[in-house]
Amino acid sequence: ILVKNTGETQGTFYHIQYISEGGKDYKQQVDSLLLEIDSSLSTYKEYSLISRLNKGEKLTLDNFFEEVFYAAEKVYQESEGMFDCSVAPLSNYWGFGFEDNLSEIDSSEVKRRLNLVDFSKIKILNDSLLLPKGMQLDFNSIAQGYSVDVVALFLESKGIKDYLVEIGGELKANGVNSDNKIWLIGIDKPIENEEESQGYQIILPLKNSSLATSGNYRNFYIDEDDRFYHHEINPLTGYPIMSKLASISVFTTTSCMEADGLATALYMMNFDDIQNFFNDTKFEGLMIFINPDMSFKQVVSRNFPKN
Repeated sequence: ILVKNTGETQGTFYHIQYISEGGKDYKQQVDSLLLEIDSSLSTYKEYSLISRLNKGEKLTLDNFFEEVFYAAEKVYQESEGMFDCSVAPLSNYWGFGFEDNLSEIDSSEVKRRLNLVDFSKIKILNDSLLLPKGMQLDFNSIAQGYSVDVVALFLESKGIKDYLVEIGGELKANGVNSDNKIWLIGIDKPIENEEESQGYQIILPLKNSSLATSGNYRNFYIDEDDRFYHHEINPLTGYPIMSKLASISVFTTTSCMEADGLATALYMMNFDDIQNFFNDTKFEGLMIFINPDMSFKQVVSRNFPKN
């Protein structure tokens, strides 16, 4: 029997479908699991482990924190620093983080904060975090993908083989749906006005795999020279990225957490580097670009699943 659960977590919504023997519903356990993850990793919760560590408290780390930390470190190394979870001091300064304080931007302050961004300086030693003074961590660019993996593992521990887990647009699918067919998911058409939604840009089969998307069609601004600035901060320069890339989706048969981190890292790169990445790795991707007339162009990697 198909069971559907929806709810709120990490400032967004989740939608989970799974085929459960006798229609057993696990919503209560899923909610408490997501609450536990929030209590560890949410920068929007004052009481969370990460918020307290960012304030300089010395606390014992939990499993959630350690797993995400090491995954973030891996993507940081793979992306040569383009994915950096210590970028919080800059994101907050530009008004894109967990503190709202965008006023006049002062380049010397950007430079000062840039010196506080370097994931390689942060270490875990015997369940403790070594966080240099003034540095802050923010796992929002990878925590939703991680939560998807954790929920999927929980369902599997209950003997569920057929499921689709989606949290804030990050997805993982296994097995088949209630019609005994591979799960189909839609990637939104990028339009400026959500109310005028024209349905999906692309519909994909998701077979025992994960999909994560970075970018936001609605969260950018254009300056007088027609340059597109996004809400993502380049951790190497300290400034918002300029890009005609509206979004990038990473498809993988590995973890949703890895796809989530890589989508953020790739979103920072230029088109040639992104293409080289997909040519050289086992990952596949879908890129949506903004044309000067505000229409959109779609580019996919070689073996991206067919529409």
